Amino acid sequence: MKAIEYFLRYTDWVNARIGWLVAFLMCPMIFIMIWEIVMRYFFNRPSLWAYEISLFLYGGYIVLAGAYTHLAGGHVNVDIIWGRLPPRGRAVLDVITSGFVFLFLGVLFWESLKITINSWEIGETTMSHWAPAYYPLRTTVPVGCFLFILQAVAKLIRDVSIVIKGEDVFPVREPLH
Repeated sequence: MKAIEYFLRYTDWVNARIGWLVAFLMCPMIFIMIWEIVMRYFFNRPSLWAYEISLFLYGGYIVLAGAYTHLAGGHVNVDIIWGRLPPRGRAVLDVITSGFVFLFLGVLFWESLKITINSWEIGETTMSHWAPAYYPLRTTVPVGCFLFILQAVAKLIRDVSIVIKGEDVFPVREPLH
């Protein structure tokens, strides 16, 4: 029981911290976009790099924030049935549908890992004139998938405990704000 509590607490802690850090990727992205707008429309001097860098930052932001969003319960649910069920019924439905989550994340992790390894081996760059390295962005996909899988396992453990005990024995203790 202590090992489960440790796993849940550590997983929540890691994903909450990474989510908090990743949120700050919005700041340079906004600055870069403002820079590009000013340079393009006021000085007629667009940059080669601003669009790609903002795309890279946003891509990393989306992929790495998925596990935190799952921790915070921020993903979209189809509430037609789920929202009308009692907590135990919701947990049963979540346990049943978790297989789809693990299948999707497992395939995404495996395929993105193969692509990322290849990208590092060949030193992949984008096809623009600026040609920045592409492999750092590619690396965020398997890392984000791994973190998401850990958080999905934590949610599954919590859902199974609700199904068995009728209440959440392992509530999320990490402050999410």
